[in-house]
Amino acid sequence: MLRGVISLLSMLVLSIPVIPAERALAQDNPNVQLIAPGDPAMAKAHEKSIGELDGFLEKLRNPPAGTENYSLKLGFKDKDKSVVLTTDQMAPDVEFMWVYQIEASGDHFTALLGDRPEYIHNIKQGDRVAFGKSDIFDWLYTENGKIKGNYTACPLLLAGPKEQLEQYREIYGIVCD
Repeated sequence: MLRGVISLLSMLVLSIPVIPAERALAQDNPNVQLIAPGDPAMAKAHEKSIGELDGFLEKLRNPPAGTENYSLKLGFKDKDKSVVLTTDQMAPDVEFMWVYQIEASGDHFTALLGDRPEYIHNIKQGDRVAFGKSDIFDWLYTENGKIKGNYTACPLLLAGPKEQLEQYREIYGIVCD
Protein backbone atom coordinates (compact mmCIF):
# COMPACT_ATOMS: atom_id res chain seq x y z
CA MET A 1 0.00 0.00 0.00
CA LEU A 2 2.72 2.50 1.00
CA ARG A 3 4.70 1.69 -2.14
CA GLY A 4 1.54 2.30 -4.18
CA VAL A 5 1.04 5.69 -2.56
CA ILE A 6 4.61 6.77 -3.20
CA SER A 7 4.49 5.49 -6.78
CA LEU A 8 1.22 7.30 -7.40
CA LEU A 9 2.57 10.50 -5.91
CA SER A 10 5.85 10.40 -7.79
CA MET A 11 4.00 10.02 -11.10
CA LEU A 12 1.89 13.11 -10.57
CA VAL A 13 4.49 15.89 -10.78
CA LEU A 14 4.39 16.41 -7.08
CA SER A 15 7.03 18.91 -6.25
CA ILE A 16 6.16 22.39 -7.44
CA PRO A 17 8.63 24.99 -6.28
CA VAL A 18 8.03 28.69 -6.61
CA ILE A 19 11.55 30.00 -6.93
CA PRO A 20 13.31 32.98 -8.47
CA ALA A 21 13.75 32.64 -12.24
CA GLU A 22 17.55 32.75 -12.20
CA ARG A 23 17.69 29.88 -9.73
CA ALA A 24 15.04 27.99 -11.70
CA LEU A 25 17.09 28.24 -14.87
CA ALA A 26 20.14 26.92 -13.03
CA GLN A 27 18.32 23.75 -12.04
CA ASP A 28 17.46 21.20 -14.72
CA ASN A 29 15.28 18.54 -13.12
CA PRO A 30 12.51 17.17 -15.36
CA ASN A 31 10.64 15.81 -12.31
CA VAL A 32 10.08 19.27 -10.84
CA GLN A 33 7.71 21.76 -12.41
CA LEU A 34 8.45 25.43 -11.83
CA ILE A 35 5.63 27.94 -11.44
CA ALA A 36 6.09 31.69 -11.29
CA PRO A 37 4.97 33.32 -8.04
CA GLY A 38 1.38 34.52 -8.34
CA ASP A 39 0.56 32.42 -11.42
CA PRO A 40 -3.17 33.11 -12.10
CA ALA A 41 -3.98 29.52 -13.16
CA MET A 42 -2.35 28.14 -10.01
CA ALA A 43 -4.22 30.68 -7.87
CA LYS A 44 -7.52 29.55 -9.44
CA ALA A 45 -6.63 25.87 -8.87
CA HIS A 46 -5.77 26.58 -5.23
CA GLU A 47 -9.06 28.44 -4.75
CA LYS A 48 -11.00 25.49 -6.19
CA SER A 49 -9.13 23.05 -3.96
CA ILE A 50 -9.81 25.06 -0.81
CA GLY A 51 -13.47 25.42 -1.79
CA GLU A 52 -13.81 21.63 -1.71
CA LEU A 53 -11.45 20.96 1.21
CA ASP A 54 -14.16 20.25 3.79
CA GLY A 55 -15.59 17.48 1.59
CA PHE A 56 -12.13 15.96 1.24
CA LEU A 57 -11.54 16.10 5.00
CA GLU A 58 -14.87 14.36 5.64
CA LYS A 59 -13.83 11.53 3.29
CA LEU A 60 -10.39 11.40 4.94
CA ARG A 61 -12.02 10.89 8.35
CA ASN A 62 -14.59 8.37 7.03
CA PRO A 63 -13.17 6.89 3.81
CA PRO A 64 -15.85 5.51 1.50
CA ALA A 65 -15.30 2.08 -0.04
CA GLY A 66 -13.04 2.25 -3.09
CA THR A 67 -11.07 5.29 -1.91
CA GLU A 68 -7.41 5.39 -0.87
CA ASN A 69 -4.14 7.31 -1.20
CA TYR A 70 -5.34 10.40 0.67
CA SER A 71 -2.68 13.11 0.32
CA LEU A 72 -2.28 16.84 0.92
CA LYS A 73 -0.04 19.43 -0.73
CA LEU A 74 1.75 21.89 1.54
CA GLY A 75 4.11 24.80 0.82
CA PHE A 76 7.48 24.56 2.61
CA LYS A 77 10.08 27.28 3.09
CA ASP A 78 13.42 27.03 4.91
CA LYS A 79 13.69 29.22 8.00
CA ASP A 80 16.76 29.10 10.20
CA LYS A 81 17.28 25.37 10.89
CA SER A 82 13.70 24.25 10.28
CA VAL A 83 10.87 24.91 7.83
CA VAL A 84 7.74 27.02 7.91
CA LEU A 85 4.57 26.29 6.00
CA THR A 86 2.89 28.78 3.70
CA THR A 87 0.12 28.94 1.11
CA ASP A 88 1.42 32.32 -0.10
CA GLN A 89 2.03 31.91 -3.81
CA MET A 90 3.94 35.19 -3.93
CA ALA A 91 6.50 34.16 -1.33
CA PRO A 92 9.95 33.39 -2.78
CA ASP A 93 11.71 30.06 -2.34
CA VAL A 94 8.62 27.98 -1.54
CA GLU A 95 8.49 24.32 -2.52
CA PHE A 96 5.05 22.71 -2.65
CA MET A 97 5.15 19.00 -1.85
CA TRP A 98 2.75 16.19 -0.98
CA VAL A 99 2.29 14.52 2.40
CA TYR A 100 0.53 11.21 3.07
CA GLN A 101 -0.41 8.86 5.96
CA ILE A 102 -2.41 11.74 7.35
CA GLU A 103 -3.56 11.69 10.96
CA ALA A 104 -6.26 14.21 11.84
CA SER A 105 -7.33 15.70 15.15
CA GLY A 106 -9.89 18.40 14.50
CA ASP A 107 -8.23 20.99 12.24
CA HIS A 108 -4.71 19.81 13.19
CA PHE A 109 -2.84 17.14 11.26
CA THR A 110 0.37 15.19 11.02
CA ALA A 111 1.60 13.37 7.92
CA LEU A 112 4.74 12.02 6.27
CA LEU A 113 6.51 14.02 3.57
CA GLY A 114 6.18 11.99 0.39
CA ASP A 115 8.47 14.01 -1.87
CA ARG A 116 12.21 14.51 -1.88
CA PRO A 117 12.83 18.26 -1.54
CA GLU A 118 14.81 19.76 -4.40
CA TYR A 119 15.31 23.33 -3.19
CA ILE A 120 14.75 23.43 0.55
CA HIS A 121 17.19 21.75 2.90
CA ASN A 122 15.73 21.59 6.40
CA ILE A 123 13.33 18.70 5.83
CA LYS A 124 13.64 15.35 4.08
CA GLN A 125 11.40 12.75 2.50
CA GLY A 126 9.71 10.65 5.18
CA ASP A 127 9.84 13.33 7.88
CA ARG A 128 6.65 13.74 9.93
CA VAL A 129 5.09 17.17 9.47
CA ALA A 130 2.57 18.88 11.78
CA PHE A 131 0.22 21.44 10.22
CA GLY A 132 -3.18 23.05 10.41
CA LYS A 133 -6.09 23.18 8.00
CA SER A 134 -5.06 26.70 6.94
CA ASP A 135 -1.68 25.32 5.69
CA ILE A 136 -3.28 23.04 3.08
CA PHE A 137 -2.72 24.06 -0.55
CA ASP A 138 -4.30 21.13 -2.42
CA TRP A 139 -5.53 17.58 -1.81
CA LEU A 140 -6.06 14.33 -3.64
CA TYR A 141 -7.26 10.79 -3.19
CA THR A 142 -8.04 7.95 -5.55
CA GLU A 143 -11.48 6.50 -6.05
CA ASN A 144 -11.63 3.23 -7.93
CA GLY A 145 -8.22 3.99 -9.41
CA LYS A 146 -9.03 7.53 -10.60
CA ILE A 147 -7.67 10.70 -9.02
CA LYS A 148 -10.02 13.10 -7.29
CA GLY A 149 -8.81 16.61 -6.51
CA ASN A 150 -5.19 17.46 -7.37
CA TYR A 151 -6.42 20.67 -8.99
CA THR A 152 -2.95 22.20 -8.97
CA ALA A 153 -1.81 19.57 -11.48
CA CYS A 154 -3.92 21.23 -14.17
CA PRO A 155 -1.88 24.44 -14.57
CA LEU A 156 1.22 22.26 -14.88
CA LEU A 157 -0.36 19.90 -17.38
CA LEU A 158 -1.95 22.67 -19.44
CA ALA A 159 1.45 24.36 -19.74
CA GLY A 160 3.11 21.14 -20.93
CA PRO A 161 2.77 18.94 -23.99
CA LYS A 162 -0.82 18.17 -25.01
CA GLU A 163 0.02 14.46 -25.18
CA GLN A 164 0.93 14.49 -21.50
CA LEU A 165 -2.40 16.08 -20.59
CA GLU A 166 -4.26 13.46 -22.63
CA GLN A 167 -2.24 10.66 -21.04
CA TYR A 168 -2.99 11.88 -17.50
CA ARG A 169 -6.66 12.33 -18.39
CA GLU A 170 -6.90 8.78 -19.73
CA ILE A 171 -4.86 6.99 -17.08
CA TYR A 172 -5.69 8.97 -13.94
CA GLY A 173 -9.01 10.60 -14.77
CA ILE A 174 -7.68 14.13 -14.26
CA VAL A 175 -10.00 16.67 -15.83
CA CYS A 176 -8.74 20.21 -16.35
CA ASP A 177 -11.17 23.07 -17.04
